[in-house]
Amino acid sequence: MKHGGWGFSSGTFGELVQGVINETPFLVTIPIRWGTRAKFIPGENQDVVVYPTHRKKAQLAATLACRTLKKPGGTLSISSVIPIGKGLASSSADIVASIRAVAAAYDRTLPAAVIARLAAEVEPSDGVMYGHMVVFEPVKGILLEKWPKAPHAVIVGLVGHGRVNTALHHESREPYAPHHQDRLREALKIARDAAYAHDVKGLGEAGLISSEVEWERNREDRILRQIIDEAYAHHWGVITAHSGTARGYIFSPRDFSNREIAQAERFLRSLHRGPVFRLWTMTRTGQMQGQFEVDLANTQIRDRHEA
Repeated sequence: MKHGGWGFSSGTFGELVQGVINETPFLVTIPIRWGTRAKFIPGENQDVVVYPTHRKKAQLAATLACRTLKKPGGTLSISSVIPIGKGLASSSADIVASIRAVAAAYDRTLPAAVIARLAAEVEPSDGVMYGHMVVFEPVKGILLEKWPKAPHAVIVGLVGHGRVNTALHHESREPYAPHHQDRLREALKIARDAAYAHDVKGLGEAGLISSEVEWERNREDRILRQIIDEAYAHHWGVITAHSGTARGYIFSPRDFSNREIAQAERFLRSLHRGPVFRLWTMTRTGQMQGQFEVDLANTQIRDRHEA
């Protein structure tokens, strides 16, 4: 009988605020309940084998984790409900879940700062190794500010067609003009105050400002312009993937009673630009990793310590 490890990471619906201020790139996470689960069974050599085989970033992350722990490789499996390349942190969730699974397999827990550093070696990260809302430097994997957990909220999100490569987006991004940096400072302050006050409306206001800055930098994004215009018409808060195809509105659960959420859903569906979902924020953090027993003789797996 031997032990394997499992790890979990939530995704994030785009970025509440994202940009560059004083040459420092940053983003503000808004963790959601959708996520990635990874399982890792230690092997005898240094290689990490991954299933499905196309999850190469998760494979590299697990390899880096094994090297950090000075342990051999093994077999990694990934299970995720997050669509790939849409701006919901699918890659970051794979990476973080994989690192946690490796650590759990060897009965270790790696601090979020170490996970962030390893994740940044794979690609620019979304900061999902932190269960709270955070202001995060994605390229180097540095925590800039740690805020409270996200307030209880529902995001009505249009996932959108196509895929976006996060690494290429960061490499090709144009500089932010001074007036855009000023508006991002305003959005960041509003978001910070709203996070500490658990104010969903304030978060949406900050997201709207950041989305407008994004549209002004890419005026060919007609869908984003339509979403912004509709937000102003109904006083809705906006949240968007600045390096992805996901677009949406953020609401307090109280808005179910006044039918605002259903109205927003109908509008997003009318755009005919991809599936529309309701995504709840991650308001509490459960167990993020644990061990399971592997009976190699009978090829049976029994989970332990699972949330």
